[in-house]
Amino acid sequence: MKRTTFLAATAATAAPRIALAQTTTLHVAGVFSDLFAEPFYAGPSGAFAKQGFTVEATPMNNAGAVAAAIGGGALELGVGDLISGVNAIIKGFPLLLIAGSGMYAESEQESSMLVVTKDSPIRTPHDMIGKSIGVPTLVGMTTALLRAWLPANGVPLDSVKLVEIPQGAVVPALQSGTLDVGLLAEPFVTMTRPLIRGVGYPNNIAADREPNKQYPVSVWYASKPWIEADTARARRLVQAIYDTARWANAHRDETFAILVRDGHLDASKVHGMLRSPYATTLTPEMVQPVLDIAFEAKIFDHHIDAAGIITKL
Repeated sequence: MKRTTFLAATAATAAPRIALAQTTTLHVAGVFSDLFAEPFYAGPSGAFAKQGFTVEATPMNNAGAVAAAIGGGALELGVGDLISGVNAIIKGFPLLLIAGSGMYAESEQESSMLVVTKDSPIRTPHDMIGKSIGVPTLVGMTTALLRAWLPANGVPLDSVKLVEIPQGAVVPALQSGTLDVGLLAEPFVTMTRPLIRGVGYPNNIAADREPNKQYPVSVWYASKPWIEADTARARRLVQAIYDTARWANAHRDETFAILVRDGHLDASKVHGMLRSPYATTLTPEMVQPVLDIAFEAKIFDHHIDAAGIITKL
């Protein structure tokens, strides 16, 4: 991503630019997918208030938009995927990886999968050759994993067309024939369950490399100038993030209600959805498999050492 493109994305997706003055008010953002929704629990958990922060949470279309908004100074922090944010960091943009967030577990693989309509002729990876596949962002983690998964399952990368599309628009696009296949995550999987059929699990390609078969799909990024302005405040921030994770993991009914209310969802259509656990730590071992896959998929132009990319506070 070029710097001009990155900052243009900021202007298009972010709130007005904020000053990086010391303040107890935090402007944060996430995406209304369960894996990326932790920012919307920051206020209700009480964990941020306990550390002296108030939170203004804003939804965005995808994780790339979140990273762009932080890098451009419109947010102090937010939740994005490992790849889009790390890609911005290594290109010199002013954001830091500070904490883990939504975890993917292979044991609950249907929380995120490739889907088609019930009547689609596509049933195997080979059937995807020559087809279009919808992804949340063209430069993010889901795309990196998909680009590794496709060749591993006999589908040349140049034989498919990747299309960036918001999660809520995937199933309508499949139904209209605009897309052939789409990557879908909760709560959208459960919402559209009667209309779709799973045909692949790209996230497993990273889980298979991790001893516990799980890893953080989403992580917290923060503004580098904001973090460096007050390290004691930054440490309180990380404490608040992980206390929010513990609260969210223990209060599924409350977080479900927040997703339904703030995401304008029909509770009856998402009842019983697979829920994502939220990380209470972040270690190099947890993220190295994903970084390796991004390098192999040519998302990164060089190998990234996870130990050097996680900010220690």
